[in-house]
Parts: sequence; structure tokens; C-alpha cells
Amino acid sequence: MERVADGVHRVAQGYVNAYLVDGDEGVVIVDTGLPRRHGVIESALAGIGRAPTDVVAILLTHAHADHTGGAARLAASTGAPVIASTRDAPAVRGDEPVPPPPIMDGWLRFLARLVPKAEPATVDHAVDETHRTGLPGDLTVLETPGHTPGHISYLLDRAGGILFVGDAAVAKDGAVGRGFFNRATPAWRGSIAHLAEHDFETALFGHSGPIESAASVAFTRYAASI
Repeated sequence: MERVADGVHRVAQGYVNAYLVDGDEGVVIVDTGLPRRHGVIESALAGIGRAPTDVVAILLTHAHADHTGGAARLAASTGAPVIASTRDAPAVRGDEPVPPPPIMDGWLRFLARLVPKAEPATVDHAVDETHRTGLPGDLTVLETPGHTPGHISYLLDRAGGILFVGDAAVAKDGAVGRGFFNRATPAWRGSIAHLAEHDFETALFGHSGPIESAASVAFTRYAASI
């Protein structure tokens, strides 16, 4: 576990990141990592002096199993509501097939097929930019389709703004990139442009390290280049 911002901790499960947001109202989990690895997040909660009952919400950026894998078990152990996007919620629940990741690299596409399926999870609140019932008051939903049709990112109003990017992009050496798991579709380009419209100091990603300062500037530069 690594502190990456004020009260925000990255919980790495190999190449997958989940996040704990600790605040006065309790703890918010952003993405839940791989299936059968929920114990890693429970241990991280203990590491920051919190109990499962301190969790007030479980937020998902999208329906892929490396982000929803612990959702059902963590919801059971914490009693916290699960929040996902309106479009991806049926896949999280198991009512629709999970959309395959738009992975460009053949080797990574093979590895993605080895990830176990996530246990279906109840979605207590389906959110988008106009429907935010259940979302903690210091978090905003930004619709960022492309990686999945209903991919969303979350902007936390803290420390100059902290963006949870999910898999909409990756970071390398302080710069934003598409990564091997996105295609340069109009929807994806529009999502990057949408993120660049907002101000935030820090950006936290699903599969890379953070951008810890002037992160919105990095998104603005990248949006202008694609």
C-alpha cells in the first residue's frame, strides 16, 4: 500500500490498482481489483486503522473483472453500497456480458483472457453526470466512454483535485498516454478531451503510477496531440 495523496492510498495487486479514500465520513473504495483478491483491500483498510464497517461506498470505474473482482465480497463484508455507471451496471450485475477490453497488443489480449470472471455484484446506485444518488458529496462523476461503453472517472474535491482515471488512459514519466488497452476511437478521444476540461492536481490510474502534480495540464497537452 502506498499513500499517493492526502488521505488517498493506492492498493496494488500486481498490475492492477485499487484506491482507498479516507475521510471524515468514512472510507471510499475506488475499484476493487482482481477476483479473489478482496483480502488485500481488507488488509489495507486495517493498515490505515480502519475496519470494514468504516467503508461508506464502493465505486467502480467500469465493468471489467480486474476492477470489479472484489466488489461482491467487499460489499458483503463492509455493508457499503456499490456504485457503477448507468451503462456498465448491467454487466457488473451479470445481467449482460462484460464488454471485452479493446486491447491492441496480442500478448496482452491473451493475458486478459486468463483473468477469472468477477462474481456478479449488486449495484445499489447507477450513476452518470446527471444522476449521482449515493455518491459521496466530495466526488463528481465524469463520463469517459471508450474503454467500455459506460466507463466513468471520478473527480475528488481535495488537495487541488484528485482524478481517478480508471482505464481511460495511462501515465508514464508524468505524461498521459493511451496504453495498449485502448483504441483511438472518437468516443475515447472525446473522453480525453472531456477530462482535459477539468482542473485537478493529481491523476490516479488503473494500471500505472500517478501523475502527482499539474495533472490536468498533462491531460490538456495530450488532448491537443491526439
